[in-house]
Amino acid sequence: MFGRKMNKKIREHSDKLRALCASIKADKLAKMSNKELADLYKKLDLTHTSLYTWGWLPNAVDMFHGNFTSYLQKELAKKAGNDRAAETLVKLSVFPETTVINKEYQSFLQLAALKQSGVAASKLKQAIGRHLEKYFYLRYLWLGKEGVYTYNYYAQEIDKFIKSGKKAQTVLREEQEKLVLSLEKKQKLLRELKLSKRLQEIINVYAEFAVTKAYRRDAQIFWSYKMQFVFQELSSRLKLSIMQIRFMFPQEVSTSLTQGAADSKLKKELDERTKYSIYYAEKGIDMMFYGPEAETIEKNLVRKIDSSVKEITGQPACLGKVRGRVHIINTPADMAKMQAGDILVSIATNPDIVPAMKKAAAIVTEQGGITSHAAIVSRELGIPCVIGTKIATKVLRDGDLVEVDANKGVVRVVMGNG
Repeated sequence: MFGRKMNKKIREHSDKLRALCASIKADKLAKMSNKELADLYKKLDLTHTSLYTWGWLPNAVDMFHGNFTSYLQKELAKKAGNDRAAETLVKLSVFPETTVINKEYQSFLQLAALKQSGVAASKLKQAIGRHLEKYFYLRYLWLGKEGVYTYNYYAQEIDKFIKSGKKAQTVLREEQEKLVLSLEKKQKLLRELKLSKRLQEIINVYAEFAVTKAYRRDAQIFWSYKMQFVFQELSSRLKLSIMQIRFMFPQEVSTSLTQGAADSKLKKELDERTKYSIYYAEKGIDMMFYGPEAETIEKNLVRKIDSSVKEITGQPACLGKVRGRVHIINTPADMAKMQAGDILVSIATNPDIVPAMKKAAAIVTEQGGITSHAAIVSRELGIPCVIGTKIATKVLRDGDLVEVDANKGVVRVVMGNG
């Protein structure tokens, strides 16, 4: 089945990218000639592009339209009924293994358990060091605004956890049992439904898409962390800001290194790109629009939405039913307004806003698909989640009281804010 091949290739290319990035050291970059640096940059670009080529295939079959999900729900409706189809798919598409996100959390719980056991400070410090060595870069995300995880960060987080009154060993056991119990429930449901082997295989591929998405994203965050050193070296040699470097096409980087500097025309254009730009690409075409032209394009793409709508629908990603106040969170800058128990509403969540997601009573997004960030993280956290609503941020407003029925994929406004 091609889906199995997709998942296999995503893991292989993720490992290749990680291995290449592991060799990047700032002092080695400084000793490279311009040609050597250009060759490395090209290799990094091609390796990452190869990963993304495979990595976006699962997104393509579901993310913006939900076609794969719709197909599976229709097939399951024949056995479970229309009312239970969406809920049944969520239960059957439980992750087949622990994702990187949860592995890091379980490792953290082991650290907290060590401290609660009264282990010597020196041994705890060594354990935190081993944890850091494995997961330090996860905080870096894309632009690195939060930096990386540090010893002090984990020491403080361990203390916070202990002050909460929870027993780390108990929470860890619950986390470890969660996957086992979910898989047992899945097998029981499969026996009840008596699905064909082919449909079972397709559902298994569907579920694994989420796991390999997390696997790919982990490699890409490591790549993003390592690329900062490449960008710094390029910035120094080409006399450009790191942000300008980020807005360059690979060929522009290569040409500028060959010339020894970026030409004046390119520098001016990079200034415009960093202010406001739209990038368009299709097979054989790369186009960058900026300034008034970019603004005009964006205006023409904006859809008119009936803001008086009181009920929106989407796809269940993690089951549950809750009420809470809406807060629209699209960027880290929005997170300050998020309080525990609020409903997080976003166009599409990303690793940058995970701290806010952890506070949410439920998550609602416009974009969908089993591989969406919201779908993966909500399941890891056990938070009710509705994805693929298409209009959530256009209809809902900060402060609205809403009811999120993630069992049915429905979000209803109970009381508007103003």
